[in-house]
Amino acid sequence: MTYQALISEEDLHCPVCFELFTNPVVLECSHSFCRTCIDNCWNGQFTRICPVCRASCLSERPPANLALRNIVENFRVRQQSNVEEPEQSSQESQERESTQSPEERCATHGKRFFFFCEDDQETLCTVCQYSKRHKDHQLIPLEEAAKELKEMVRLSLWPLKEDLMTFQTQKDECLKTTQHIKEQTRLTRDLIKKDFEQLRHFLRLEEAARISMLEDEAEMKNEIMQEKLEDLSNKIVSLSNTIQNRETDLEREDIQFLQAYKSYTDSVIYSPQDSNVLAPDSLIDVSKHVGNLKFKVWEKMLGQVQYSPIIMDPNTAAKWLKLSENLTSVHYRDLQSDIPNNPERFDLCVCVLGNETLSAGMHCWEVEVGNKTKWDLGVVKESVSRQGILNVNSESGFWALALREGGQYCASTKPWTKLYVKRKPHRIRVCLNNNNKELSFYDPFDMTHIYTFSHLPTKKLIPFFSPCVSDQGSNTEPLRIVPVKVAVTITPELAD
Repeated sequence: MTYQALISEEDLHCPVCFELFTNPVVLECSHSFCRTCIDNCWNGQFTRICPVCRASCLSERPPANLALRNIVENFRVRQQSNVEEPEQSSQESQERESTQSPEERCATHGKRFFFFCEDDQETLCTVCQYSKRHKDHQLIPLEEAAKELKEMVRLSLWPLKEDLMTFQTQKDECLKTTQHIKEQTRLTRDLIKKDFEQLRHFLRLEEAARISMLEDEAEMKNEIMQEKLEDLSNKIVSLSNTIQNRETDLEREDIQFLQAYKSYTDSVIYSPQDSNVLAPDSLIDVSKHVGNLKFKVWEKMLGQVQYSPIIMDPNTAAKWLKLSENLTSVHYRDLQSDIPNNPERFDLCVCVLGNETLSAGMHCWEVEVGNKTKWDLGVVKESVSRQGILNVNSESGFWALALREGGQYCASTKPWTKLYVKRKPHRIRVCLNNNNKELSFYDPFDMTHIYTFSHLPTKKLIPFFSPCVSDQGSNTEPLRIVPVKVAVTITPELAD
């Protein structure tokens, strides 16, 4: 029985009377009904529609569905033959029921779903469609609703997939940032250890030198004391012998005593007043060794310490720039792809900023430019954009002095102002007077004035450096902030 494998028992029931088809007919929409059932549905109706899909039917006399009628008749015959085998029939029925998912049937009526209510977003069986709850609702066939909604869901997946890709990209960036933080921590820890080891090495050498000075002084003065001890010991022996001899002479006869007495006047008698045991500076000069010791060591340490008035911020440096360990030098190099795209970093402009906003007052620093053929130096507004291609001019928040190939110096006005410089400077002094809102550039060799920006619109300014790109081995030198000399000034405090 092939129809058993292809058609379920439910498909052999009329969707109107829910009984096995009797004289089934087929409509243009391919749905089948008992001829009596469809006639009763259309009785008194001006428009003939399919009770299942609501499609219009033009035929007044639908044709008989002969194939379905034969299948139904065969099914009836088989049902009658299976009456003698109820247990087997019951088992087969249960097996057929088990192959149908509960989700495919109406929980209320136990019928298969045929419709979808667009108003309630629910699937309906043929009984549910006539309920008052769904009266005047928009009902469409289940297949049509599924096709339409699947397309809508399919289209809605595109923005979700784009969001997923965005989140994945952000996750990758976070992972890269986490790795960069670990690398920054490791390098910074190494630099801290290195600087403190240098300080400790200096202190160890200074400690050893001062202890050596103390021991040298102690050795010298101990030698002096040893010489005095030896001299005093000799004098004690000599004087003791003299006393003993004279006491012996006192025991002799008068003639013998008088004969010996003459030698008393020729002998030299040492007097304690002839030599002082403790001469000046005999003791250790403690005050020389420990007086203001920490200050003297700190003062001497200044020769080992460098101070830079401006420090570069590596978190703002473009990915093509490499900073020195002490953050005072920058040069162009190959792209470093492992550096994260943090918001404060320049992404296209090859430049780096100072580590802090300059406050009110006067600020000066010198930058060694050497024989570079291109560079930019100056200050930028704190709120300047750091993303994309930047317009380096005063209207965009950049106040800078620039050198371009061909030896042309320019001030970053809008448009740029070409400048004449009588001698190519190897250093540039930048002076920011925040009180007067002026920015000036000088050649520190003879303090020749190069250019001054006046009337700066804000005091929230940050130092700005750009070594520019290197091209075929040229312009490879770094920009280096020149350290300043550190001096100690002692100001006496007057008592109240």
